[in-house]
Amino acid sequence: MTQNPPVRSKRNHPDTLTRQLRGCQVSHVSVPDEQHLLVHFSNGLVLAIERGSQALTASVDSSCWSTGRNAEQARPTQRQLEYLRFITRYIGRFGRAPAESDIERHFLVSAPSVNQMMQTLERLGFISRQRGMPRSIRVNITLPDIIEESVSPRRIR
Repeated sequence: MTQNPPVRSKRNHPDTLTRQLRGCQVSHVSVPDEQHLLVHFSNGLVLAIERGSQALTASVDSSCWSTGRNAEQARPTQRQLEYLRFITRYIGRFGRAPAESDIERHFLVSAPSVNQMMQTLERLGFISRQRGMPRSIRVNITLPDIIEESVSPRRIR
């Protein structure tokens, strides 16, 4: 009978890990290499578990781990930037996040298209949402002026 190695927290006390992840819903799990297991949550947090020689270590990391890339490589596409810019401006104007129906009307697309884009943006770590809570979209990246200007504004006729 093999004995499981103890789990030690690298950066967080185990009780802190429990508090941080309580109620979070798992989005997906990835295995970047033989030594690491990443549990991605829908709110952008990532539980990183590392196999060491004597023990497993666990830590909660930010959403840039969830993309599997560093921040410089995580670049949204032009269409994703349009959605991110709209969400950011909507929050700035109305003080709350848009509903998916607001996004649907703005971009003149179907509800499934908006939902798919929201899931993609969340999976890539550009936004985070709370399950079961309407208007809970939070943009996790800063949109520099250069990126903002690279997306041509929509003209209203």
